[in-house]
Amino acid sequence: MTATNHAVSGALIAVYIHEPIIALPLALASHFVLDGLPHLGIKKHNSQLFAKVLIVDITVASLILLGIVILQPAYWLLMFSCAILAMSPDLMWLPLYIRELKHLPAKSTNWLMRFHGNIQWGERSWGYLIEIPWFVLTFILLIVSIHDHRSA
Repeated sequence: MTATNHAVSGALIAVYIHEPIIALPLALASHFVLDGLPHLGIKKHNSQLFAKVLIVDITVASLILLGIVILQPAYWLLMFSCAILAMSPDLMWLPLYIRELKHLPAKSTNWLMRFHGNIQWGERSWGYLIEIPWFVLTFILLIVSIHDHRSA
């Protein structure tokens, strides 16, 4: 899944589960659950398409995080933390991505990277058909939930 979908899902967990000791591990686990679903996958990481998708994804995820910080809804710090934690496992791919861009040989992976890679069986070019509705639904749920907590 995209960082945006991980972030929104993590923030949504915090809106419903206000206990950090439960919400934070769930946000982290949500990353792997979402990556187990069919989602967008671009095989050529050095392609212009991959770079464009990555830039848009990072920009949208950053705007969501910024919105949480600026608006500071109830549980905003937990929302922010859960969003970051839900996105964080993908940082393990950054060194490999940089090596690929520099045309350097890939380094060996550890057990977590192998696990993370194996659960992403559903990376497909058509995965945006899952990613976009997931984003729309979770973002609407997030906004409605934040509004409901303000009204309560």
